[in-house]
Amino acid sequence: MEISDVEFEMELAGVDASDIESILALCKSKGFNSDFLDDELLKKGYPKVFTVDYDEYDSFDDDEYYSIEKFPHKNHYQD
Repeated sequence: MEISDVEFEMELAGVDASDIESILALCKSKGFNSDFLDDELLKKGYPKVFTVDYDEYDSFDDDEYYSIEKFPHKNHYQD
């Protein structure tokens, strides 16, 4: 991943231009590390952009799906 890609990802995430410049300056001096970049974003109050917390996706609730009402097999005609 190039520095321009890092900058673009942060712009898409809504990071301010001044914060992007300060983080890119750190990135240029210390090298690219996704955990380091996300730590810097968290320090400035932004959500993680470059790493994914897979444990967060493991908490799946079955309550998100509603039950299906089945229709009877025979036709019932009413007057």
